[in-house]
Amino acid sequence: MKCLHAPLLLSLITSLVAADAEFTVHPDQPLQLVKGIGFEIQSDSIGSGNHGLPEEPISVPHDLVPSERERLASEMLRGFRYCRLAGGLYWRGLDSEKKQLQPRWPEQLVELKQLLDTAGVEGLSFEYWSPAPFWKANGAFFDPAQKKELNRLRCLAPGFDQDPIYKGDTNRFLEDFSKAVVADIATLRKAGIKVSMWGLQNEPDANGSIYSTCHYPESSGYVSAYKAVAGAIRKSDPSIFLFADTCGRFPKLIGPGMTNAEVASLVDAYAVHTVGSSADSVKTVHEKIARELPARPWFQNEYEYLTGGATPERCLNTVAHIMNSFQIAGNPTWFWIHALKPLKNAEASGYSLGFWKSLIEPPKSTSAEKFRRWVDGPEFTILPEPLGKLEMVTVKSTSGVQPKIGYNFMVNQPVTVYLLTKDSPGHDPGKGWVKTEMTTSWNGGRDVVYKGSFPAGKITVPAPSASGDALSHAAFVEPSDSAGFKAQIGMNLPIQIRSQALELERKAASIQPGHWIFNPYNWNAVGSFVKHMPWDSRVVGVGETIPANKSRILAYKKPDGKLTIVLANRTPKDQTIRVETGLKNADTVFKGYRYTPDEAGPGTRGVEIGKLRGGVITPTLKGLSWEFWEQQ
Repeated sequence: MKCLHAPLLLSLITSLVAADAEFTVHPDQPLQLVKGIGFEIQSDSIGSGNHGLPEEPISVPHDLVPSERERLASEMLRGFRYCRLAGGLYWRGLDSEKKQLQPRWPEQLVELKQLLDTAGVEGLSFEYWSPAPFWKANGAFFDPAQKKELNRLRCLAPGFDQDPIYKGDTNRFLEDFSKAVVADIATLRKAGIKVSMWGLQNEPDANGSIYSTCHYPESSGYVSAYKAVAGAIRKSDPSIFLFADTCGRFPKLIGPGMTNAEVASLVDAYAVHTVGSSADSVKTVHEKIARELPARPWFQNEYEYLTGGATPERCLNTVAHIMNSFQIAGNPTWFWIHALKPLKNAEASGYSLGFWKSLIEPPKSTSAEKFRRWVDGPEFTILPEPLGKLEMVTVKSTSGVQPKIGYNFMVNQPVTVYLLTKDSPGHDPGKGWVKTEMTTSWNGGRDVVYKGSFPAGKITVPAPSASGDALSHAAFVEPSDSAGFKAQIGMNLPIQIRSQALELERKAASIQPGHWIFNPYNWNAVGSFVKHMPWDSRVVGVGETIPANKSRILAYKKPDGKLTIVLANRTPKDQTIRVETGLKNADTVFKGYRYTPDEAGPGTRGVEIGKLRGGVITPTLKGLSWEFWEQQ
């Protein structure tokens, strides 16, 4: 009997293994070029929960010791192509007329350039959260008084016909504004920092009062401003990649303007925000953009989790989001939001690839170990024992005094909430709350405890009335299933979830001021692609034979022509995945690197798991893991 050649025999045996999913790779079907991956940098300070713009420059790289700046560049940022810079937020120094952005301290751009050069980052994706105050009707980066109709460009706000300088001349305003934007880019260029990409405005449909925003109320106003400024930039530097408009999931403001040939010629790509969304939503977003707008590549340039912290499940969702963005949607790039966030910020876990401890800010004088009526407020002198065993949600003060705000938080299952409300005659917290026999005391007050039952989702605690003193700073949450319970901070709200605060306190205790650590559940997901997917890799076609059950695939050729196949298993159970590689040579060798939410191997290169040979490979992936199989 004739014996089969060993590699051919191995390939035959592999092809007969039962699989949970089957994919076919088509190396001869080239798709889009992936330029590279981007990150955002907090190069100036922002308040916890995104509330306010503190004067202290708590920022990176400024707030790191020199050796940690070097380590950030070499261990985390090397391999990224783009750094997203938030104009008017994380770069917000001003000239005397408040027309131009400048460094807020002399070394700000010097420090940023050194970091990017050391990391080998190509350049910035520069985008305004707010233009300089001169160009806005409210004359400010943000307006806590919430005069929302004035949080706009001067030419788009009521009363522009009475403007003391422009007297209603929109064309002259936009011409001057365009020159100012070109000058801001020139300031960066003079500092030695390349601007690779530019966008007019982060989330132009947002109108916030807690950090820098600039509202564009209608498509026509956005399109007019974009046309003027993008046109000026194109004349000044044709190499800059122009994108619009970063609205949520669909570029609704630039969309109507794409019928204008001059506008369309200035849109190199659509950018949207799909913040923290399910990886499965990528296909829906892609189909809507492709169906309703003229053909352009699109990408998302801000991915993070707005409510709650990083988790293993979210780690795999991020992995799958990247894979689907490149394989299904044809995206040319993908951005995570923050490289590092300060440990003190409530949003840090869901936003960051890593945490740092400030050199500037004094150590926190209080701890979440103690039960307090509000964050950093007075301790309870009397607290019923059953409450002390539950998760606690408390309000943060942004001004150092007793807070008087409403808030919300998210829960992932049905819960019972015990609401502590300052004892006030005649107070009733409203429908759904029942008064209990429990009370609490603290230096300065006594609480009545109310009880309410809620399904999974958002729980809202209203602010006290203008004249009332029935303050509800604290809530205790009893889950229906304690093993699987997760509470999450509400979006852009100054509140604290005790278990998450304690976790950050433990992390803070492990590092010195001016030092940083990884946030593994976010970093392992993003960092794995930064390390294994070189700039200008070419995605290739794939097909599914057996529909995947939470299994995903991404296939691309590196610039050297070698094929890489990425596989992800988003289920908690092992999955065997059969892949026809499209490479007919039975001697073809693939080397595997495995990642999990908790393990990324030395230098985030993954854990080496051996080699597979042949035109068909059938690896078995552990639950909640993903693997890179690289042609040798």
